[in-house]
This record gives sequence, C-alpha cells and structure tokens, in this order.
Amino acid sequence: MISKELMELLRESDRQVKAAKTAIEDSSKTGMHFVNLELDLSLAFAERALASFSAGRLDKAKRSASAAKEAYRSARKFFHKLSVTAGERKQMQAKLAQLEGVMGKLSGVK
Repeated sequence: MISKELMELLRESDRQVKAAKTAIEDSSKTGMHFVNLELDLSLAFAERALASFSAGRLDKAKRSASAAKEAYRSARKFFHKLSVTAGERKQMQAKLAQLEGVMGKLSGVK
C-alpha cells in the first residue's frame, strides 16, 4: 500500500510536470511571436527604406535599411531554435522568403 506522503509527493510531482509542460509551450509560443514580430518589423523597415531611397532621402533610407537588416538577422537567428509545428514553420518560411526578396533590393541602399 502507498503511504499518504508518497501519494502527496506523486501529486506534487505531477503538478510540477504539468507546470513545466505549460512553461515550455508558452516559451515556444513566445519565441514564435517574437520571430514573427521581427519579420514584420524588418519588412516594414525594408519597405520604408526603399520608399525613402526612391524619394531621394538617402540618410533616412540608410537608417531604415540598417534597422531592417538588424531585425532580419535577429529573426533568422532565433527561427532555427524554435519548436514549432510543420504548418507554423512553413508559414514563417514563406514570410522569410518574402522578406529575402525585399532585402535583396536593399543592396542598393548603402
């Protein structure tokens, strides 16, 4: 027969395992949210840089291009560390591909 103390230890262990699983899931969601925000931010800055460059505002274009590149590097750095579903990964890869096309156009902004 299992003692009351052992049963309580088992219950507490179960609660801690559930809390750890929740923390891991929350961490994954937070990481995915962070990468998505960085990708969106990078795209917004890249588009702003291109618009500024087209308007002849080179200083503003350089600042925006720099911010776009920094957000892009940050997103790429953390993207591969995420634990996401295949669908989420595919969605984020599509956003990365779109951004890479825009980032390629920024090569003229120096």
